[in-house]
Amino acid sequence: MKKLYLSKDKKLLGLCGGIADYFNIDPVLVRTAAVCIAFAVAIIPFVIAYLIMALVFPAAPEDYTNVNTGKKIFKSTDKKIAGVCGGIAEYFNIDATLVRLIFALCVLLLGFGLTTYIICAIMFPSQPIHYTTES
Repeated sequence: MKKLYLSKDKKLLGLCGGIADYFNIDPVLVRTAAVCIAFAVAIIPFVIAYLIMALVFPAAPEDYTNVNTGKKIFKSTDKKIAGVCGGIAEYFNIDATLVRLIFALCVLLLGFGLTTYIICAIMFPSQPIHYTTES
């Protein structure tokens, strides 16, 4: 049975990394979602809830190893602005046009898509560069 722990690979307290390990998804997605939720609901109540959850979650035991083998999300080379929609589409294996449409609808109808896009553009890493050596 899988258990939920605070991650040893942490940026702050390990809560988002632990949730990502549990669900075998990229921690960047969980961290980005957490920041977006914090801005959507209110930062102070979110920070209080985050701290309470970090106190409640158990720390990973010494012999625990990170078993997260999920795909990693990156900014895409298929980009119109910053590569966020293309990266999300590649991660979920869907058409980038659909993701762009969802972001556009969120901006026009709900008013929060632009903030989410900017947060994703900041938090998503760029594609790793693979150097080849020629002999």
